[in-house]
Amino acid sequence: MTALAQPTSNEIKREGLDHARRSGRTAHQQIRILRTLYWQTIGEGATRQDLAEALELALSSVCGRCAELADLELIAPIGTVGKPARQVLGITDKGIDHLLALTTPAQEATA
Repeated sequence: MTALAQPTSNEIKREGLDHARRSGRTAHQQIRILRTLYWQTIGEGATRQDLAEALELALSSVCGRCAELADLELIAPIGTVGKPARQVLGITDKGIDHLLALTTPAQEATA
């Protein structure tokens, strides 16, 4: 016998993402991605797979955070590499400004 009104898989996924957002985990992952892209050589960038490996995060987490950052226009595709083609992402000027705004107050508080 199964319980009535069991949550669907989409409801479970949505609840998990809501929890990650409330805990600040997604924001922390976004900042880590921005910092990594910030330190890339201009025009170099990184693929989502490169970011996942460098940050030791699941590829699905990196893809989700990259989509959020792209929607905010903080990162943008700058090319492709390999076969099959993988997008190379780079930080935008808006992304640099956003990252610097986040890090500057923390540095001033410790000085």
